[in-house]
Amino acid sequence: MKISILGTGCIWTKRACASYLIDDNILVDAGSGALKQLFKNTKNLLHHEKIGKIKLILITHFHLDHYFDIVPLMWKLASDKFPEFKATIICPRDGEEKIKQLCRLGLSESTYKKLNFKDHITFVDAASLKDFSFGEYEISSLKMEHGDIECFGYIFKRKNGKTVSFTGDSTMCENMKYMIDNSHLAFVDMAGTDISSKHYNIIDGIETLKEYEGRCCIVPCHLTSQAFDYCVGKINLPKDLMVINPDYEKPYDFHLKEKKVKKIKNDNFVFAQKKFEKLKGKMVNLTLKKTFTDKNSNLPTYVFNVLLPKTDEIVGKISYGVAPENDDIHFGNVDINMTKDLDLSSVKYDCCQLIKQVAKHHKAHSLNLTCDPNDHYTRRVFDSLGAYLKEIKTITNFDDEHNRELVERCIWVWEF
Repeated sequence: MKISILGTGCIWTKRACASYLIDDNILVDAGSGALKQLFKNTKNLLHHEKIGKIKLILITHFHLDHYFDIVPLMWKLASDKFPEFKATIICPRDGEEKIKQLCRLGLSESTYKKLNFKDHITFVDAASLKDFSFGEYEISSLKMEHGDIECFGYIFKRKNGKTVSFTGDSTMCENMKYMIDNSHLAFVDMAGTDISSKHYNIIDGIETLKEYEGRCCIVPCHLTSQAFDYCVGKINLPKDLMVINPDYEKPYDFHLKEKKVKKIKNDNFVFAQKKFEKLKGKMVNLTLKKTFTDKNSNLPTYVFNVLLPKTDEIVGKISYGVAPENDDIHFGNVDINMTKDLDLSSVKYDCCQLIKQVAKHHKAHSLNLTCDPNDHYTRRVFDSLGAYLKEIKTITNFDDEHNRELVERCIWVWEF
Protein backbone atom coordinates (compact mmCIF):
# COMPACT_ATOMS: atom_id res chain seq x y z
CA MET A 1 0.00 0.00 0.00
CA LYS A 2 1.42 3.34 -1.06
CA ILE A 3 -0.14 6.63 0.11
CA SER A 4 0.92 9.87 -1.57
CA ILE A 5 -0.03 12.97 0.40
CA LEU A 6 -1.04 15.35 -2.37
CA GLY A 7 -1.70 18.16 0.10
CA THR A 8 -1.19 18.83 3.81
CA GLY A 9 -2.83 22.24 4.09
CA CYS A 10 -6.16 23.98 3.77
CA ILE A 11 -7.42 26.62 1.35
CA TRP A 12 -5.72 29.52 3.19
CA THR A 13 -2.15 28.22 3.05
CA LYS A 14 0.63 28.00 0.48
CA ARG A 15 0.46 24.23 0.83
CA ALA A 16 -2.00 22.24 -1.25
CA CYS A 17 -5.40 21.27 0.16
CA ALA A 18 -5.60 17.97 2.06
CA SER A 19 -5.90 15.14 -0.46
CA TYR A 20 -4.47 11.63 -0.77
CA LEU A 21 -3.67 9.20 -3.58
CA ILE A 22 -3.62 5.49 -2.69
CA ASP A 23 -1.81 3.05 -5.00
CA ASP A 24 -2.23 5.51 -7.90
CA ASN A 25 -5.89 4.53 -8.38
CA ILE A 26 -7.79 5.70 -5.27
CA LEU A 27 -8.28 9.40 -4.51
CA VAL A 28 -9.42 10.62 -1.09
CA ASP A 29 -10.86 14.13 -1.57
CA ALA A 30 -10.40 16.21 -4.69
CA GLY A 31 -10.22 19.79 -3.46
CA SER A 32 -8.91 22.87 -5.23
CA GLY A 33 -5.44 22.13 -6.62
CA ALA A 34 -5.58 18.36 -6.09
CA LEU A 35 -5.32 17.70 -9.83
CA LYS A 36 -2.12 19.77 -10.15
CA GLN A 37 -0.63 17.79 -7.27
CA LEU A 38 -1.67 14.55 -8.94
CA PHE A 39 0.19 15.54 -12.09
CA LYS A 40 3.31 16.39 -10.05
CA ASN A 41 3.10 13.06 -8.24
CA THR A 42 2.77 10.69 -11.21
CA LYS A 43 5.55 11.19 -13.73
CA ASN A 44 6.06 9.97 -17.29
CA LEU A 45 2.33 9.81 -18.02
CA LEU A 46 0.10 12.06 -20.11
CA HIS A 47 -2.58 13.91 -18.11
CA HIS A 48 -5.44 11.72 -19.34
CA GLU A 49 -3.42 8.60 -18.53
CA LYS A 50 -2.89 9.80 -14.96
CA ILE A 51 -6.58 10.54 -14.53
CA GLY A 52 -7.56 7.28 -16.22
CA LYS A 53 -5.77 5.29 -13.51
CA ILE A 54 -8.23 6.58 -10.89
CA LYS A 55 -11.00 4.05 -10.32
CA LEU A 56 -12.30 5.16 -6.91
CA ILE A 57 -12.86 8.65 -5.46
CA LEU A 58 -13.93 9.21 -1.86
CA ILE A 59 -15.28 12.65 -0.91
CA THR A 60 -15.40 13.38 2.82
CA HIS A 61 -17.75 16.39 2.52
CA PHE A 62 -18.87 19.12 0.18
CA HIS A 63 -16.61 22.05 1.00
CA LEU A 64 -14.70 23.53 -1.93
CA ASP A 65 -11.27 22.53 -0.59
CA HIS A 66 -12.39 18.89 -0.66
CA TYR A 67 -14.21 18.43 -3.97
CA PHE A 68 -13.98 21.36 -6.43
CA ASP A 69 -11.40 19.59 -8.63
CA ILE A 70 -14.01 16.91 -9.30
CA VAL A 71 -15.02 19.00 -12.35
CA PRO A 72 -11.85 18.49 -14.44
CA LEU A 73 -11.73 14.88 -13.23
CA MET A 74 -15.28 14.29 -14.57
CA TRP A 75 -14.32 16.04 -17.79
CA LYS A 76 -12.10 13.02 -18.52
CA LEU A 77 -13.53 10.16 -16.45
CA ALA A 78 -17.13 10.65 -17.60
CA SER A 79 -16.29 11.22 -21.25
CA ASP A 80 -17.11 8.78 -24.04
CA LYS A 81 -13.86 9.94 -25.62
CA PHE A 82 -12.20 7.45 -23.24
CA PRO A 83 -14.60 4.47 -23.21
CA GLU A 84 -12.30 2.45 -20.93
CA PHE A 85 -12.51 5.09 -18.14
CA LYS A 86 -14.88 4.09 -15.34
CA ALA A 87 -14.88 5.20 -11.71
CA THR A 88 -16.89 4.95 -8.49
CA ILE A 89 -17.50 8.02 -6.33
CA ILE A 90 -18.30 7.54 -2.64
CA CYS A 91 -19.67 10.73 -1.12
CA PRO A 92 -22.30 12.16 1.28
CA ARG A 93 -25.97 12.19 0.28
CA ASP A 94 -27.12 14.16 -2.76
CA GLY A 95 -23.56 13.88 -4.06
CA GLU A 96 -24.55 12.92 -7.58
CA GLU A 97 -26.76 15.99 -7.91
CA LYS A 98 -24.12 18.32 -6.39
CA ILE A 99 -21.32 17.04 -8.60
CA LYS A 100 -23.41 17.23 -11.77
CA GLN A 101 -24.53 20.75 -10.87
CA LEU A 102 -20.92 21.81 -10.28
CA CYS A 103 -19.96 20.37 -13.67
CA ARG A 104 -22.83 22.24 -15.32
CA LEU A 105 -21.54 25.50 -13.82
CA GLY A 106 -17.87 24.82 -14.45
CA LEU A 107 -17.98 23.48 -18.00
CA SER A 108 -19.39 24.87 -21.20
CA GLU A 109 -22.86 23.68 -22.13
CA SER A 110 -21.54 21.71 -25.11
CA THR A 111 -18.84 20.00 -23.00
CA TYR A 112 -21.27 19.13 -20.24
CA LYS A 113 -23.64 17.50 -22.73
CA LYS A 114 -20.84 15.17 -23.82
CA LEU A 115 -20.43 13.74 -20.32
CA ASN A 116 -21.91 10.28 -19.87
CA PHE A 117 -22.26 9.75 -16.12
CA LYS A 118 -24.56 6.78 -16.55
CA ASP A 119 -22.00 4.53 -18.25
CA HIS A 120 -18.80 5.85 -16.63
CA ILE A 121 -19.56 6.90 -13.03
CA THR A 122 -21.16 4.94 -10.19
CA PHE A 123 -22.26 6.96 -7.16
CA VAL A 124 -22.34 5.41 -3.69
CA ASP A 125 -23.88 7.08 -0.62
CA ALA A 126 -21.24 7.19 2.14
CA ALA A 127 -23.96 6.82 4.79
CA SER A 128 -24.92 3.39 3.43
CA LEU A 129 -21.34 2.21 3.00
CA LYS A 130 -20.80 -0.95 5.07
CA ASP A 131 -18.87 -3.77 3.43
CA PHE A 132 -17.58 -2.08 0.30
CA SER A 133 -14.76 -4.01 -1.38
CA PHE A 134 -12.24 -2.51 -3.74
CA GLY A 135 -9.26 -4.59 -4.75
CA GLU A 136 -7.54 -5.77 -1.57
CA TYR A 137 -9.42 -3.30 0.62
CA GLU A 138 -12.60 -3.40 2.69
CA ILE A 139 -13.77 0.20 3.01
CA SER A 140 -16.19 1.56 5.61
CA SER A 141 -17.34 5.04 6.56
CA LEU A 142 -18.01 6.83 9.84
CA LYS A 143 -19.90 10.06 10.31
CA MET A 144 -17.70 12.81 11.73
CA GLU A 145 -18.45 16.13 13.47
CA HIS A 146 -17.71 19.12 11.25
CA GLY A 147 -20.17 21.80 12.31
CA ASP A 148 -23.48 21.70 10.45
CA ILE A 149 -22.23 19.94 7.31
CA GLU A 150 -22.42 16.19 6.77
CA CYS A 151 -18.90 14.77 6.78
CA PHE A 152 -17.55 11.22 6.64
CA GLY A 153 -14.26 9.63 7.52
CA TYR A 154 -13.11 6.45 5.75
CA ILE A 155 -11.40 3.30 7.03
CA PHE A 156 -9.39 1.05 4.73
CA LYS A 157 -8.91 -2.51 6.02
CA ARG A 158 -6.44 -4.37 3.92
CA LYS A 159 -6.88 -8.10 3.73
CA ASN A 160 -4.12 -9.61 5.89
CA GLY A 161 -2.59 -6.15 6.29
CA LYS A 162 -2.62 -2.76 8.03
CA THR A 163 -5.71 -0.59 8.63
CA VAL A 164 -5.55 3.02 7.49
CA SER A 165 -8.09 5.77 8.21
CA PHE A 166 -8.81 9.30 7.00
CA THR A 167 -10.89 11.47 9.34
CA GLY A 168 -11.73 14.21 6.86
CA ASP A 169 -12.57 17.47 8.65
CA SER A 170 -13.77 16.89 12.19
CA THR A 171 -13.40 17.95 15.78
CA MET A 172 -12.45 15.22 18.24
CA CYS A 173 -15.48 12.95 18.63
CA GLU A 174 -16.29 9.30 19.39
CA ASN A 175 -15.87 8.22 15.77
CA MET A 176 -12.53 9.99 15.39
CA LYS A 177 -11.31 8.26 18.55
CA TYR A 178 -12.63 4.95 17.21
CA MET A 179 -10.71 5.42 13.96
CA ILE A 180 -7.45 6.14 15.78
CA ASP A 181 -7.99 3.28 18.25
CA ASN A 182 -8.56 0.78 15.43
CA SER A 183 -6.00 1.91 12.85
CA HIS A 184 -2.30 1.36 12.32
CA LEU A 185 -2.09 4.66 10.44
CA ALA A 186 -4.51 7.60 10.73
CA PHE A 187 -4.62 10.90 8.83
CA VAL A 188 -6.21 13.30 11.32
CA ASP A 189 -7.54 16.83 10.86
CA MET A 190 -5.59 19.18 13.16
CA ALA A 191 -6.43 22.43 11.42
CA GLY A 192 -5.56 25.31 13.73
CA THR A 193 -4.67 26.21 17.29
CA ASP A 194 -8.14 27.06 18.63
CA ILE A 195 -10.68 24.69 20.15
CA SER A 196 -13.45 24.40 17.57
CA SER A 197 -16.69 22.54 16.86
CA LYS A 198 -15.50 21.98 13.28
CA HIS A 199 -11.85 20.93 13.55
CA TYR A 200 -9.47 19.22 15.94
CA ASN A 201 -6.49 21.42 16.82
CA ILE A 202 -2.73 20.96 16.62
CA ILE A 203 -2.07 21.82 20.28
CA ASP A 204 -4.19 18.93 21.58
CA GLY A 205 -3.18 16.94 18.51
CA ILE A 206 0.49 16.89 19.49
CA GLU A 207 -0.50 15.34 22.82
CA THR A 208 -2.54 12.75 20.90
CA LEU A 209 0.49 11.96 18.72
CA LYS A 210 2.50 11.22 21.86
CA GLU A 211 -0.32 9.29 23.56
CA TYR A 212 -0.76 6.89 20.63
CA GLU A 213 2.91 6.51 19.75
CA GLY A 214 3.62 2.81 19.23
CA ARG A 215 -0.08 2.00 18.80
CA CYS A 216 -1.21 4.19 15.90
CA CYS A 217 0.94 6.32 13.64
CA ILE A 218 -0.98 9.61 13.39
CA VAL A 219 -0.32 12.05 10.56
CA PRO A 220 -1.53 15.65 11.15
CA CYS A 221 -3.35 17.06 8.13
CA HIS A 222 -5.54 19.93 6.87
CA LEU A 223 -3.20 22.37 8.63
CA THR A 224 -3.67 26.13 8.75
CA SER A 225 -0.85 28.68 8.78
CA GLN A 226 -1.36 29.01 12.53
CA ALA A 227 -0.84 25.27 12.95
CA PHE A 228 2.35 25.36 10.87
CA ASP A 229 3.67 28.29 12.92
CA TYR A 230 2.87 26.55 16.18
CA CYS A 231 4.83 23.43 15.19
CA VAL A 232 8.10 25.26 14.49
CA GLY A 233 10.68 23.72 16.80
CA LYS A 234 8.11 21.29 18.28
CA ILE A 235 7.35 18.50 15.81
CA ASN A 236 8.25 17.37 12.32
CA LEU A 237 5.27 17.94 10.00
CA PRO A 238 4.43 15.95 6.84
CA LYS A 239 5.09 17.63 3.51
CA ASP A 240 3.13 17.90 0.28
CA LEU A 241 3.87 14.97 -2.09
CA MET A 242 5.34 12.89 0.75
CA VAL A 243 4.88 9.16 0.15
CA ILE A 244 3.99 6.97 3.14
CA ASN A 245 4.01 3.18 3.34
CA PRO A 246 1.94 1.82 6.28
CA ASP A 247 4.02 -1.36 6.30
CA TYR A 248 7.08 0.50 7.52
CA GLU A 249 7.79 0.35 11.26
CA LYS A 250 7.51 4.15 11.39
CA PRO A 251 5.54 5.33 8.34
CA TYR A 252 5.78 8.91 9.64
CA ASP A 253 7.86 10.17 12.57
CA PHE A 254 6.77 13.41 14.24
CA HIS A 255 9.91 13.65 16.37
CA LEU A 256 12.37 16.38 15.49
CA LYS A 257 15.91 15.14 15.10
CA GLU A 258 18.51 17.18 16.97
CA LYS A 259 20.14 18.02 13.67
CA LYS A 260 16.84 19.42 12.41
CA VAL A 261 16.28 21.42 15.62
CA LYS A 262 19.67 23.06 15.10
CA LYS A 263 18.80 23.73 11.47
CA ILE A 264 15.54 25.41 12.51
CA LYS A 265 17.44 27.59 14.95
CA ASN A 266 19.95 28.49 12.27
CA ASP A 267 17.35 29.14 9.60
CA ASN A 268 15.04 31.18 11.81
CA PHE A 269 17.54 32.92 14.02
CA VAL A 270 21.16 33.15 12.90
CA PHE A 271 20.23 34.03 9.33
CA ALA A 272 17.65 36.53 10.59
CA GLN A 273 20.22 38.19 12.85
CA LYS A 274 22.29 39.06 9.81
CA LYS A 275 19.25 39.91 7.73
CA PHE A 276 17.91 42.36 10.32
CA GLU A 277 21.09 43.96 11.65
CA LYS A 278 19.74 47.28 10.42
CA LEU A 279 16.25 48.17 9.21
CA LYS A 280 15.80 51.49 7.44
CA GLY A 281 12.49 53.30 7.77
CA LYS A 282 11.06 56.64 6.67
CA MET A 283 11.34 58.36 10.06
CA VAL A 284 13.79 56.16 12.01
CA ASN A 285 16.14 53.22 11.68
CA LEU A 286 16.27 50.09 13.81
CA THR A 287 19.59 48.49 14.76
CA LEU A 288 19.75 45.08 16.37
CA LYS A 289 20.92 45.40 19.97
CA LYS A 290 20.61 41.79 21.17
CA THR A 291 18.79 38.53 20.53
CA PHE A 292 17.94 35.58 22.71
CA THR A 293 16.17 32.24 22.32
CA ASP A 294 13.29 30.96 24.41
CA LYS A 295 14.43 27.63 25.90
CA ASN A 296 10.97 26.04 25.73
CA SER A 297 9.94 26.96 22.21
CA ASN A 298 13.32 27.50 20.48
CA LEU A 299 11.84 30.75 19.13
CA PRO A 300 13.82 34.00 19.12
CA THR A 301 13.23 37.47 20.53
CA TYR A 302 14.77 40.51 18.84
CA VAL A 303 15.59 43.74 20.68
CA PHE A 304 16.22 46.80 18.50
CA ASN A 305 17.45 50.29 19.27
CA VAL A 306 15.47 53.06 17.55
CA LEU A 307 17.80 55.59 15.93
CA LEU A 308 17.37 58.91 14.18
CA PRO A 309 18.75 58.31 10.66
CA LYS A 310 21.17 61.24 10.38
CA THR A 311 22.54 61.46 13.91
CA ASP A 312 22.41 57.79 14.99
CA GLU A 313 21.01 59.06 18.26
CA ILE A 314 19.17 56.33 20.21
CA VAL A 315 15.65 57.56 20.87
CA GLY A 316 13.90 54.39 21.95
CA LYS A 317 13.70 50.61 21.98
CA ILE A 318 11.38 48.09 20.34
CA SER A 319 11.36 44.32 20.84
CA TYR A 320 9.60 41.51 19.03
CA GLY A 321 9.18 37.98 20.40
CA VAL A 322 8.40 35.37 17.73
CA ALA A 323 5.46 33.19 18.75
CA PRO A 324 2.89 30.90 17.09
CA GLU A 325 -0.38 32.42 15.94
CA ASN A 326 -3.11 32.66 18.61
CA ASP A 327 -0.72 31.60 21.36
CA ASP A 328 -1.01 33.29 24.76
CA ILE A 329 2.65 34.24 24.48
CA HIS A 330 1.56 36.73 21.86
CA PHE A 331 0.31 38.92 24.69
CA GLY A 332 2.87 41.72 24.57
CA ASN A 333 5.08 40.21 21.88
CA VAL A 334 5.73 43.74 20.54
CA ASP A 335 6.94 46.31 23.05
CA ILE A 336 7.74 49.94 22.16
CA ASN A 337 9.40 52.48 24.45
CA MET A 338 10.32 55.93 23.12
CA THR A 339 11.96 58.96 24.74
CA LYS A 340 9.40 61.57 25.65
CA ASP A 341 10.21 64.05 22.89
CA LEU A 342 10.05 61.33 20.20
CA ASP A 343 6.94 59.56 21.54
CA LEU A 344 5.06 60.41 18.34
CA SER A 345 2.44 58.47 16.43
CA SER A 346 4.37 58.73 13.15
CA VAL A 347 7.55 57.31 14.74
CA LYS A 348 5.71 54.40 16.38
CA TYR A 349 3.92 53.68 13.10
CA ASP A 350 7.28 53.51 11.31
CA CYS A 351 8.69 51.16 13.99
CA CYS A 352 5.74 48.78 13.65
CA GLN A 353 6.08 48.68 9.86
CA LEU A 354 9.75 47.71 10.24
CA ILE A 355 9.01 44.99 12.81
CA LYS A 356 6.47 43.57 10.36
CA GLN A 357 9.42 42.54 8.15
CA VAL A 358 10.80 40.38 10.95
CA ALA A 359 7.40 38.86 11.65
CA LYS A 360 6.83 37.95 8.00
CA HIS A 361 10.28 36.33 7.81
CA HIS A 362 9.14 33.99 10.59
CA LYS A 363 5.90 33.36 8.67
CA ALA A 364 3.74 35.14 11.23
CA HIS A 365 0.48 36.55 9.90
CA SER A 366 -0.28 38.96 12.72
CA LEU A 367 1.25 40.99 15.53
CA ASN A 368 -0.27 41.36 18.98
CA LEU A 369 0.36 44.89 20.19
CA THR A 370 -0.30 46.14 23.70
CA CYS A 371 -0.54 49.50 25.41
CA ASP A 372 -2.08 51.26 28.38
CA PRO A 373 -5.83 51.87 27.78
CA ASN A 374 -5.22 55.58 28.37
CA ASP A 375 -2.35 55.78 25.89
CA HIS A 376 -4.40 57.38 23.14
CA TYR A 377 -1.34 58.18 20.98
CA THR A 378 -0.38 54.51 20.71
CA ARG A 379 -3.96 53.40 20.26
CA ARG A 380 -4.23 55.75 17.27
CA VAL A 381 -1.05 54.21 15.84
CA PHE A 382 -2.51 50.72 16.05
CA ASP A 383 -5.78 51.92 14.56
CA SER A 384 -3.96 53.57 11.64
CA LEU A 385 -2.12 50.28 10.99
CA GLY A 386 -5.47 48.58 10.53
CA ALA A 387 -5.30 46.71 13.83
CA TYR A 388 -8.46 45.94 15.80
CA LEU A 389 -8.92 46.12 19.54
CA LYS A 390 -9.26 42.52 20.63
CA GLU A 391 -9.77 43.01 24.36
CA ILE A 392 -8.69 44.88 27.48
CA LYS A 393 -7.06 42.55 30.00
CA THR A 394 -6.18 43.03 33.61
CA ILE A 395 -2.86 41.34 34.28
CA THR A 396 -0.91 40.79 37.47
CA ASN A 397 2.68 41.99 37.74
CA PHE A 398 5.04 41.82 40.70
CA ASP A 399 7.32 44.63 41.78
CA ASP A 400 10.74 44.15 43.36
CA GLU A 401 9.25 43.46 46.76
CA HIS A 402 6.78 40.93 45.26
CA ASN A 403 3.71 42.99 46.02
CA ARG A 404 0.87 42.23 43.64
CA GLU A 405 0.15 44.92 41.12
CA LEU A 406 -2.85 44.86 38.74
CA VAL A 407 -2.39 46.53 35.37
CA GLU A 408 -4.88 47.05 32.55
CA ARG A 409 -3.57 46.53 29.02
CA CYS A 410 -5.20 46.94 25.63
CA ILE A 411 -4.54 44.05 23.25
CA TRP A 412 -4.62 44.99 19.57
CA VAL A 413 -4.26 42.53 16.70
CA TRP A 414 -2.66 43.65 13.46
CA GLU A 415 -3.18 41.06 10.71
CA PHE A 416 -1.41 41.05 7.37
